[in-house]
Amino acid sequence: MYEAFFGLEEQPFSLTPDPRFLWLSDTHKEGLATLVYGITRHKGFLLLTGEVGTGKTTLLRAALDQIPPDTDTALVLNTIDLSPLDLLKLIAAEFGLEGSMQTKADYLIALNRMLLDRLRARRNTVLIIDEAQNLDAATLEEVRLLSNLETDTEKLMQIVLTGQPELLRKLAHPSLRQLRQRIAIEHHVEPLRDSDIHDYLAHRLAVAGGRFEDVFEPGVEPAFYRFSAGCPRLISLLADRVLLAAYSKGIRPVPPDLV
Repeated sequence: MYEAFFGLEEQPFSLTPDPRFLWLSDTHKEGLATLVYGITRHKGFLLLTGEVGTGKTTLLRAALDQIPPDTDTALVLNTIDLSPLDLLKLIAAEFGLEGSMQTKADYLIALNRMLLDRLRARRNTVLIIDEAQNLDAATLEEVRLLSNLETDTEKLMQIVLTGQPELLRKLAHPSLRQLRQRIAIEHHVEPLRDSDIHDYLAHRLAVAGGRFEDVFEPGVEPAFYRFSAGCPRLISLLADRVLLAAYSKGIRPVPPDLV
């Protein structure tokens, strides 16, 4: 609605996880490097955590854009109230496995065969489980057992667990110590600093075809930081509302008072 008014080609502050709009702060640079390294070097278990709205999903999609084309991925998004068998069913569906499978053993045998076929074809396989903090201890233990699918020399599948800080607390429980010990690489995404706000806004506006100076007056950054405490999703949410309000009032560029 307001794009043409501000000289933009598309919405700059959409909440969808589009990697083009990912601005790489220090914590996001480290997270991206961690994911790409762990996946391409076949490190087994990887862990990515962060508060709600810090950009974990966007970071993950950016990492997948950088890994070699010989990598097959499966993404499990719906993790609420999953039993161990439910999880295996979702994984099998994501990998396109077909056939008569009823028990956990059936699914594990089918997965192992598929992974061995992909290994022979020189293809890497990555399983991503998003919002893993929703999984109970029994289902997380099933995830650990999936890492037993391996040859004498390498893992058949890289497993990436992403989630909120509650996942770290779950993994610290003694009952999950075997899973915790298997995590080879991990990264916790931190909120943006106040000094990052300008570059975050400018980057998203540039991707959308605009310029910061044409959209915002100097000095708007402190209000964005006070509202968001550095959470990228909240910064984008506020920016979208602000641009809509400025458009409705015919104000351009946006002054700090309006923010």
